[in-house]
Amino acid sequence: MASNYDQWRSELNRFLGSGEKLLVIPYDGPDLNPRRFWHRLIKRSPLRFLLQITVVSLTTYMPAGEFKNSLLRLIGMNIGKDAFIASGVMFDVEFPTLITIGPGAIIGTMTKILTHEVTIRSVRVGRIDIGRQAVIGVGCVLRSGVSIGDGAVVSMQSFVNKDVDPATFAGGKPAEPIKKLDRLV
Repeated sequence: MASNYDQWRSELNRFLGSGEKLLVIPYDGPDLNPRRFWHRLIKRSPLRFLLQITVVSLTTYMPAGEFKNSLLRLIGMNIGKDAFIASGVMFDVEFPTLITIGPGAIIGTMTKILTHEVTIRSVRVGRIDIGRQAVIGVGCVLRSGVSIGDGAVVSMQSFVNKDVDPATFAGGKPAEPIKKLDRLV
């Protein structure tokens, strides 16, 4: 099974360089430790990873503003003009380059934006795309591989595990469409 690590790492690197939205790498076997598997899979520059940890840690409780957005862009996040990222928003430190936040989007405090997850049977890595003027309410969790459309509104405390269409109000655990909106917020 150990020879599969190189194959899985190659698949992850291919995905990161592509425009694909989601990659799920299955694995099994009684001797596979998910923690060991994950760390072997994502081998990369320790200095780059330290930079990502530092920037995400520094910006987590920093107030919204262009300085915060500039720091997050430094580690590869794509953040549009006038995006509002509240204090307390937690970004996944592993793959910040997979996060896009559109111009004028608003992300409420205590929201978690996850680009990967490790389970007993698979690793899931996915892009997060938050559209132009989308609003993510307080305390939401966005699962890897989801898109929030332009002008969509996600109700507070929602778990977003699938795409939210543009100009749609969605909410719940898991988030479901509630109604179409007449215009962008």
